[in-house]
Amino acid sequence: MKIMPNKKYNTVALYAALVIAVNVLLIVCILKFDSIMSFFSMLMTVLSPVIWGLIIAFLMNPIMVNFEKLFSNKFKRSRGRKKLLRALSVTLSSVIFLGIVAGLIAIVVPELVKSITNLFGSMGDIRDKLESWIKTHFSHYPSLVETTTQKLNDFTKDASVIFEKMQPMLEDLVSGAWGVVTFLKDFLLGFIVSIYMLCNKETLLAQIKKTIISLTKKTTCAKIMSVSSQANKVFSGFIIGKIIDSIIIGLLCFIGLTLMGMPYNIMIAVIVGVTNIIPFFGPIIGAVPSTLLMLIVDPKKAILLFIFILILQQFDGNILGPKILGDSTGLPGFWVLISLIICGGLFGFAGMVLAVPMFALLYSFTRSFVEGRLKKKKLPVTTEYYKQDIEHLYSKPEKKKPMTAEELSKINIPSADEVNEVLLEEGDDVKEYKIGE
Repeated sequence: MKIMPNKKYNTVALYAALVIAVNVLLIVCILKFDSIMSFFSMLMTVLSPVIWGLIIAFLMNPIMVNFEKLFSNKFKRSRGRKKLLRALSVTLSSVIFLGIVAGLIAIVVPELVKSITNLFGSMGDIRDKLESWIKTHFSHYPSLVETTTQKLNDFTKDASVIFEKMQPMLEDLVSGAWGVVTFLKDFLLGFIVSIYMLCNKETLLAQIKKTIISLTKKTTCAKIMSVSSQANKVFSGFIIGKIIDSIIIGLLCFIGLTLMGMPYNIMIAVIVGVTNIIPFFGPIIGAVPSTLLMLIVDPKKAILLFIFILILQQFDGNILGPKILGDSTGLPGFWVLISLIICGGLFGFAGMVLAVPMFALLYSFTRSFVEGRLKKKKLPVTTEYYKQDIEHLYSKPEKKKPMTAEELSKINIPSADEVNEVLLEEGDDVKEYKIGE
């Protein structure tokens, strides 16, 4: 007996098998969640040099491209000259990148460690100043003075204990702890990987395109290419621009604090510059701890510091930031706030840095999808149109009533002769007008 295949039942069986497989996979993921997360953690550790390489290559690529544009007129277009131009551009980009990193480490890190050490070392003097200030201004509240003084003594004792415990750890890190060695290893391997990526950028991109084209349809491939191009434009414009903007703000903060004679100027400038990378919340995150630190050291200078940081952030938000970043994301302010809350809660500092470009892409794709669906329904795409009541969109047009015999009799329909006479008169007027000119 020959069994004939049935396409309908085969399709149903295939979908049923896929549903069962997905459910089994979800159950396994729930039961083995810790094992799966540990596997991904190990995988990320192994791929750490590659991730570092992608980040470094992403940051060095604009420098390399600008060098290639600068030297392109001085080299004839040939295969050998093109390779030489790429090698020269990658070398100069690497030197500049390593010089910036080494300069920041050599200048900032020793001063930062020195500022933190001096801060912990002067806890006793700071405590005495605060006690004197509290006793002078709150002398009429002895219970408050006593409680505050006791809390200050406990805090300074705890801070001294913390510093004593942290000092050996800092010495271990400086002398070469395993975490620092691992970080340096990943960074150096990533730097080497980035050089290979930049030298073979076109070949790697061509291989990726080749793979995508071989696995997808034409429409799907076009969508993937469009999404990738838009993602590269948004991320490169935002991240690189934000880094440049934060470096400038950090330098301006250091110069301003130095001119005002503020203590811990380098540490505060680093805090303000690093936190400025975070949109919206960055200025607040940088200003609050810096002001609290100065409030402990010198309350009078704390107010001046807060005003200076506020003016600096206003300059950044209204003048410097728009000049550097422009409209690189196109994300409304409300969604900037939502993206920072969600991504910051899930992924910490890195999530807050990448929140805006990620949500900008999602917002752009969602807007394109919604506008495409509205156009298919022959509806307007402007948001202002939907601020009104939407019932008018689905209301049916009123049915026209047929005219009665009396209404039809009142309509004056001219005869053919009358129409021809009117046309002839108008034609004569036009003719006379033309002759008169």
